[in-house]
Amino acid sequence: MRAVSRTRRIRVIVDERERPSGVPDVLKGFNLMVDYRVLEVGDYIVSRYAVERKEVHDFVRSLYSGRIFDQAQRLAEAYERPILIVEGDLRPILEGKIKPQAYWGAVATLALGYGLHAFFTPDEFQTANLLYALAKRKIDAKPVRPLVRKKPRIDDLRKMQIFQVSGLPGVGPKTSERLLKRFKTVRGVFTASVAELSTVRGLGRVKAEKIARFLDAPYQPLRKEPQQLRLNDA
Repeated sequence: MRAVSRTRRIRVIVDERERPSGVPDVLKGFNLMVDYRVLEVGDYIVSRYAVERKEVHDFVRSLYSGRIFDQAQRLAEAYERPILIVEGDLRPILEGKIKPQAYWGAVATLALGYGLHAFFTPDEFQTANLLYALAKRKIDAKPVRPLVRKKPRIDDLRKMQIFQVSGLPGVGPKTSERLLKRFKTVRGVFTASVAELSTVRGLGRVKAEKIARFLDAPYQPLRKEPQQLRLNDA
């Protein structure tokens, strides 16, 4: 007798912060296995795709602040097939204060400059439909990179070095390796000047200055240590 084969449910990795969006609940309704994680980069890992979902107003705010370009850089460095989903009605945005040319110029930069595939959906249900279509799509791809940035074994020196350098703002695994090849050691990376950092592919002057500010920033304790009571204060 032939054994009856069971259909394996497709697993989707979802960032914990996406729970309130409604998208994971729709995915569950499609019989997809939703696996919540804390993702350092992206909101969804579907098949071989890494997806960043932005509600349209948040997307516009991130354009003004420049935050979306930093996120795009990190997404493109960490995954082979990065995707951006902008969810919501674009008409009030494009008919408002923002200039349509500026908006679409930014979208073009994300697509052509960072390699993001951009999709636009009207609501969370259609976003889930798009994610479902991606999950069902079979493609030839390289193995997916780690979904969560985990600390490597302490005896794996190379991975520990990459892990430490990848903690710098705007630096992913690929750029981390380039920095280590250029400056030889972790200390060499951390002590490099802005001018030296900006020559490394994947950085540039703006990111190099951000790294320098991060390395030079004084530590700010979360709480002040309680002052000891002196005898003459009592």
